[in-house]
Amino acid sequence: MRSLKDPPLSLDRRRRQAVNVEKRIHDELLALGLQPKLVEGETPSGHQCVVIFAYGVPTGRFRGQKLMVGLSTQCEAIGYPEVPPHWIFLSPPILDTRDGPNHGIFTLGGEEWVALSRPPGAFWDQVRHKGMKAYTEHLNKVLHQI
Repeated sequence: MRSLKDPPLSLDRRRRQAVNVEKRIHDELLALGLQPKLVEGETPSGHQCVVIFAYGVPTGRFRGQKLMVGLSTQCEAIGYPEVPPHWIFLSPPILDTRDGPNHGIFTLGGEEWVALSRPPGAFWDQVRHKGMKAYTEHLNKVLHQI
């Protein structure tokens, strides 16, 4: 685990580390019965490797619909799972006017997406077993609120 006192990683090393983190997220989502895939490309957050998957929305105004969800991490910090995915990408783009900033519409993997800055915050601090199973609780909350 890296600390803030460690020297900065080279761009190539950060990219490899990001891919490894996204691969771990991919594998955890696969274990939950989802069908994730890794996609590379530019996003408003600057991340180049994103885990995308179809997600059946269990609650809120999109209940019963399948949305494409993309997750990207801030692996340069402490690292997943201590630092959960900060960015939630949705396709088709759904603007969330109630709870936080939207960071623009962009194209990734041939589809249009919207980037939402929705870190789990205090919820994640209370989670005992950090991982994608717990993260889906946060995702459900975000989707319920939009």
